[in-house]
Amino acid sequence: MPRDNASRYFIPGAFSSHTISRMSRMTHTRAANSTRMYPRPYPTAHSLIERIDEAGDGWYSDCADDLHLRDFIWFARMQTARRMSISGRQPRGGDQVLERLLEEGIFDRVEPNIPNAVEEFCMAHAAAIGQRLLVRIEGLERRVSRSRCLLIPTSDCPF
Repeated sequence: MPRDNASRYFIPGAFSSHTISRMSRMTHTRAANSTRMYPRPYPTAHSLIERIDEAGDGWYSDCADDLHLRDFIWFARMQTARRMSISGRQPRGGDQVLERLLEEGIFDRVEPNIPNAVEEFCMAHAAAIGQRLLVRIEGLERRVSRSRCLLIPTSDCPF
């Protein structure tokens, strides 16, 4: 499991020098979707990291509705980092600026950059949204490309 003693998440491989720290130090007694009648204990940092490291693709569609906001953003950062490592370190469409922006928003600050909790929270939120939109756009592009190949077969069609 890719975590260190401080429960910081990291991705082995291309992003191994970067970590993702939990944004909240608050201990919640109950999950965000808990009720008085059916109280649910709050997940631990260890259990959240295990949810991200599950086999298959279920970890990416986990909406983490049991988490409070700061932990939800931390969870989304881990999802984004794992998705970026799966798609490889290759810049998407040659856009190295987009790749760097995603990397800056997802991973913890390192020297000489000074940590700023509010700024990091906003950047993490924006990077997680940006990466998810990018994945959806890439999926739509593949579908349009397949449709085009079915309608007008050309030599560059994969089938």
